[in-house]
Amino acid sequence: MCQLAAYIGDRDISKTLLKCLKYQEAYFGAQATGMGTIDNGVLNWVKEPGGVDQVIKNSEITGLKGTTGLAHSRLSMTSMDDPRYNRAKNAHPFINADDTIALMHNGIINNYEGLWKELTKEYEFRGYNPDINYITDSEVAVHMVDKKVKTGHSLADAMKETANSLTGMVLLVAMSPDEPETVYITNWIQACTLAKGDGETMFSSSHLGFEDVKEDMDIFHAPRNSFIKMTRDSITITKLDSTRNAVDPHLNMDIFREEITKLLKKSAMTSVDIIIELNKSGGERIFGMEMAEWKDLVKVGWGDQNQVIDPLEQLAEDGSVIRKLEQRMEGGNYVPRFVWSLP
Repeated sequence: MCQLAAYIGDRDISKTLLKCLKYQEAYFGAQATGMGTIDNGVLNWVKEPGGVDQVIKNSEITGLKGTTGLAHSRLSMTSMDDPRYNRAKNAHPFINADDTIALMHNGIINNYEGLWKELTKEYEFRGYNPDINYITDSEVAVHMVDKKVKTGHSLADAMKETANSLTGMVLLVAMSPDEPETVYITNWIQACTLAKGDGETMFSSSHLGFEDVKEDMDIFHAPRNSFIKMTRDSITITKLDSTRNAVDPHLNMDIFREEITKLLKKSAMTSVDIIIELNKSGGERIFGMEMAEWKDLVKVGWGDQNQVIDPLEQLAEDGSVIRKLEQRMEGGNYVPRFVWSLP
């Protein structure tokens, strides 16, 4: 449940992408912040632990230039109480050995361990921490894409094939100086919104990230099983995997209100807490499913946090819940976190 952004166009790219993350990070993310840009055919990046404001203060991230870029605000459950899992090397984007591919990921890759074992025969994992025998699962994806490109695949095909071989919650975003104004996105039932303007395009996990551009761009949700090619002048969407059916559950707002009230009667909760609890029980009622069907959907990769955040915002607007911003220690840093409670 990270928060992601990408942009192609002539706006100040670091400001545009970091503001996009800033609008989203208190819901999820903020344990680490990273950004990569393509400037005159060169891939540059900065990534550090902490939220947007902290990384701006402690790095040169605002100095990144270019017309194409991607940015990532990380949330890792393993990093919550242990900063060893939240080093700069474990932040996104991940870069291949030749510095020609930048890739970021939202979700959890369930089958990463076997892939990691195989890839270590050919690749160095820059994010590996030997003290805890740990990598970020997302790092396998950049090496998988790189391996396919090196064997003759286009970046587009490499992205598709990689995404379709990963299980769990998988949204990948990648770019390369070899295609300097192109961003590829693979989306499997994750949070994914797109925006198209005059000579500019943008991606954000949530529509909330588009606050500064919403007057200039048309905003829409991406299909739940989609492969997206984003260029300066167009957004092309095709099916990611024709062999899989991406369920699009419809939320019942009245039942959502009941379940949220039940949860918040116990205690105030962050957005992360709420989704974890709904995944255990309650989500099946909200989306009109049997428990077994809901568990199967969670298992295959449901991770669209917008389906929880958007109705929570509606409840806040009508006064049914209260949203409060707090600073909480996660991954060795204080991060902004919205906490939800009853009036």
